[in-house]
Amino acid sequence: MENRITNKHDATFKEVFSQKRIAKDFIENNIPKEALNIIDMESFELQKDSFISKELQENFSDLIYRVKVNNRDAYICFLLEHKSYKDKLAIFQVQKYILEFWTSTIQKENKEELPLIIPMIIYHGKEKWNLKTDLRDMIPGFYELPGYFKQRVPVFKYDFFNIGEYEENDFEKLTKLTAMMLKAFKYAFEEDLEVVLKNFLLALEEVKDEEPMDILIYYGEIYLKYIELTNNDIEEEYIEEQIKKLNGKGAVTMSILQKRERLGIEKGIEKGIEKGRQEEKIKIAKNLLNEGVEIALVAKSTGLSKTEVEKLKEEFKN
Repeated sequence: MENRITNKHDATFKEVFSQKRIAKDFIENNIPKEALNIIDMESFELQKDSFISKELQENFSDLIYRVKVNNRDAYICFLLEHKSYKDKLAIFQVQKYILEFWTSTIQKENKEELPLIIPMIIYHGKEKWNLKTDLRDMIPGFYELPGYFKQRVPVFKYDFFNIGEYEENDFEKLTKLTAMMLKAFKYAFEEDLEVVLKNFLLALEEVKDEEPMDILIYYGEIYLKYIELTNNDIEEEYIEEQIKKLNGKGAVTMSILQKRERLGIEKGIEKGIEKGRQEEKIKIAKNLLNEGVEIALVAKSTGLSKTEVEKLKEEFKN
């Protein structure tokens, strides 16, 4: 179950942050202005690559965006921390990731210049992350050392975001859509399911004045599926009960539930039609076989496979 939730968390994270508008919103509100001034956000593009080795798979998932910094290629890497506890080796794991990125650049792309890489760890575990995010801060007296020593210590540093510790003012600087999706990560493991749903429903309602209904349903469905998995005993009847408690502030969620119901009915109808077609094909095939028509011609006439027709013929013999 833990692996299932981790995989779903990865899938949800990637689905959310692969939306360029959300990734850009997050970056523009979390990178210093002096850095943003030389980043060309118009060049911001999602990449298909991943540099997570087998060794790092239990630690991170990654999502990579290429961007121009001072008119040169650079990469912003979102690294989702898998573990629900703080890992003292995280700073070295991030550097292994960057080294593999650079190694690939040199070996596979045959380049001599290395791109700038900005690693961002996103974490939402319950345990407080009080680890250093800069290797230099882990060496006592580093900043008082002569330059000779400083130049021989590699810069291991990453940006760190603990979504689980976000306060309301942290969400307010983001667009309401981005805030809604980050709240999914923040509240997904809340023990009180009623609190989880209330935050979900209210967050969705806050967005409805800014986004068209199809966008709301798309992101709301992602959010709802995520909550359902991380709270595997939840049922739609319970969600409907919580909606009723919010005095009309659950209209969007009801639309999602109704859409699900419609899709369920439509799929049921499609399955019924397909079953009927298959039964009709079998009936025709049996009649043709009874008339002595060859197997190949029966298969061609009905659309059944040769194996299926042979099986029907065996049934006749028996």
